[in-house]
Amino acid sequence: MSLEDVINRILLLRPDLSRKEIFERIKEKKKGVEGYLTDETAARIVATELGVEVTKEIYRNELPIRDVISGLNDVTVTGRIITAQSPQTFRRSDMTKGTVAHLLVADKTGMIRVVLWNDKTNLVEIRKIVQGQIIKVSHGYVRQGLDGNPELHVGLQGDVQVSPSDAKESDYPKITSFLEKIAEIRKKTRASVLGTVQQMYPVSTFERSNGSQGRVMRLQLSDGTGEITAVFWDEKIDELRDIKRDDSLQILNGRVKKGLNGQLELHVEKSTQIETSRTAKKVKVADIRGEEGPITVEGVIATIPKTSQVTTARKEKVAVTSFDFEDETGKIRVSVWRKLTEVVKNTRVGTKIRINNAYVTKGFADQLELTSRRYTSIEILSEQTNTST
Repeated sequence: MSLEDVINRILLLRPDLSRKEIFERIKEKKKGVEGYLTDETAARIVATELGVEVTKEIYRNELPIRDVISGLNDVTVTGRIITAQSPQTFRRSDMTKGTVAHLLVADKTGMIRVVLWNDKTNLVEIRKIVQGQIIKVSHGYVRQGLDGNPELHVGLQGDVQVSPSDAKESDYPKITSFLEKIAEIRKKTRASVLGTVQQMYPVSTFERSNGSQGRVMRLQLSDGTGEITAVFWDEKIDELRDIKRDDSLQILNGRVKKGLNGQLELHVEKSTQIETSRTAKKVKVADIRGEEGPITVEGVIATIPKTSQVTTARKEKVAVTSFDFEDETGKIRVSVWRKLTEVVKNTRVGTKIRINNAYVTKGFADQLELTSRRYTSIEILSEQTNTST
């Protein structure tokens, strides 16, 4: 629907307004957002405020995120995934089950929550959609979220394209561009920060009003400009794993609240994404004495990698590839998960690799083994090829 089509529809359903008055409203609407809206989008906002329905018409243009407003249908946007929440199941009024997943997507003009429904959540479940990727969402519809901001919903008619061929990586902001200084967090409902862990406090348990048990953990985070208390709830505590003092911690899309002492806190909830890192030391296999990490090792694949599907404690089916790893000092078992299986599953015995940011754990019969985690990477240093005689 063009600008002229929107104006004509307003004139049809609101005969009390003149064309000049409508243009004045459009002008004021654009002025209110410093001219960032197109004439057509501003006209649609005016129509919505006047109670004029224009969304039944097809809207095929790809929009910058700043121009997405509640009520639009058949909307397409492209942006980078800032956070990706795991799918959640729910029960409908007819007692059938559904699934929903939430993404936070951004382009150079703004950020929007994208809501995936039912089969569209499969891309998150199998980790084809992950933080940092660029996606194109097509044929979505826009509704107002609980916080009053527009949300782009992707249902049966919608489509999600991962790493679209017509999208240039450089056209979309990096995740780090959304990080804020702790000292600058004021009067915001949500914020993203990167800091160093200064102090950690024990996990506390409590009973909710419905009788269920909850957990909460606090730590003190500093970035040189200030400090803030980060509050982790329930399963988000598990994502911290074995984080220690002086580790780096990145929190994306945390909720800003005032604590009981009147100081600001950053709450880590389901829709919040966290990343931890510390400097990995390079070791030899013979130096591995007990559970530790992260570490980096360099050597060769000593046995044929074998891949299998396993079900995690969260009922998630994931791929794991296991093999023996060897350097000049000794041998150790290695298990890598999810995407890293694709890196090594077809490699040959004798291929030289470097495993970065791996962790040492106890495996079968309490034998030490290397395992991958979220920030583990594997570099192929030299391929081993078959030779014929």
